[in-house]
Amino acid sequence: MIRLKLNELMEERGLNPRQISNMTGIRWNTVSDMAENKSKAWSPENLNKIMMALELTDLSQLIEYEKEQQG
Repeated sequence: MIRLKLNELMEERGLNPRQISNMTGIRWNTVSDMAENKSKAWSPENLNKIMMALELTDLSQLIEYEKEQQG
């Protein structure tokens, strides 16, 4: 499963969805859904805005792959 590490990044930096929204211009509830991995899809534009706002240099700082466990 591919997931965003946005929640962890916000916690590390003491930020909340509204602050990320102000930094990026992305609606705060969209940021919140992304942070909680509730979004079904992420636009490349929004990912780029978050990367720039948080000064990330590698996509792996924002996105990770977790192997799904077979149940």
